[in-house]
Amino acid sequence: MRAVFSLFTAFLLLVGCGKNQVTVEVKGGDGQLVRLDANDLQYKFNHLVKADTYVFPSPDSDIELRSGSYTVNVSAGNYLETRTLQLESPPLSGIQDYKITFDIPVGGNANESLVGTILYASTPQNTRNWDLFTISADGAIRQQLTDTPEFEQHPSWSPDGSKIVYTRGDVMTNFDIYSMDADGGNRLRLTEHAERDQRAVWSPDGQIIAFESQRDGDKSIWLMDADGSNKRKVVEGREPSWSPDGKQIAFTSSAFDGNDEIYLIGVDGSNRVRLTENKKYDWFASWDPLGKRIAFNSEQFGGQELMIMNAAGGARVRISIAEKTYEQEPTWSSDGKTLAYAGKMNEDDYDIYRVATRGFDLDDMESPVGLPVNLTDNDDRDDMSPHWRPF
Repeated sequence: MRAVFSLFTAFLLLVGCGKNQVTVEVKGGDGQLVRLDANDLQYKFNHLVKADTYVFPSPDSDIELRSGSYTVNVSAGNYLETRTLQLESPPLSGIQDYKITFDIPVGGNANESLVGTILYASTPQNTRNWDLFTISADGAIRQQLTDTPEFEQHPSWSPDGSKIVYTRGDVMTNFDIYSMDADGGNRLRLTEHAERDQRAVWSPDGQIIAFESQRDGDKSIWLMDADGSNKRKVVEGREPSWSPDGKQIAFTSSAFDGNDEIYLIGVDGSNRVRLTENKKYDWFASWDPLGKRIAFNSEQFGGQELMIMNAAGGARVRISIAEKTYEQEPTWSSDGKTLAYAGKMNEDDYDIYRVATRGFDLDDMESPVGLPVNLTDNDDRDDMSPHWRPF
């Protein structure tokens, strides 16, 4: 009898009847929805929710939280925070509750600003001929800046918004970098090379331009002075984005780990740091105005989804829960609460959309939440490569 009791006791010690539970409290939020990414705690729990208290796993769930590390993220307005819990083995009986709190500062999730002007490239679908346009952030005012037989693409505002750099050329010849005034005047060629130069962006002080070039055989990030002089190579990669302090560049590359990932590098080519790591592609890094977050798009979840992470590569949050749509080339509003991007939603053409940084929920929803606003809404054109000026 004693042996049977000992075996039964040992069985209880091995199996146990208790469970782990995590209570997540979200405070603040300015009365608006926030994105709670608790996928680690409960599969596919990445939703727009009210600021409230949430228990994982839900009481009616058969999910068990075993010992290990679990991460929860919250994105809202200009707020992005991550918390990681280390859970022990479940207790023999009862509930072991672990608590974490996210406290969103007042105003951090207030209504986003709709001020500014978004620059973008557009082409008819039947006869490809890219030109540059602008549209106000509320979608009310649209203006065409170029109208030539050549392609004008990948536009970017100068820091003061007075000038634009862009790609110009023809698929049968070549592409180079040009600049012009904000109204389309005073066009100046900055590069002239047999290989393709494109996707130029100004440094925050307006003195240097980073661009993508194949001039030495591989696709790499290059720098030049704002007048086109003093060209120098930084790193093998593409799609450069300056940090607001001008000291680093975020970029995409497959040269180092065999897959398209997001990296940071010093302007002098030193201190390369990898920020993303998954078997799918990550592209189009875009630094927020305060230098705290980076938006990008990823194929990690099936489509091309918008994601936000902190500048060190942590708190990676998917904000577009829509596997059958396409979102790419994000650009930030000046208050850091909104993104504009090139997107395709159950249509054959790309348009320019605007969405809050908490994103939107479309998949598995009877009533989609937080859907983006289509600013250009063209039926027979593709609109791509938005860049947002704060006025």
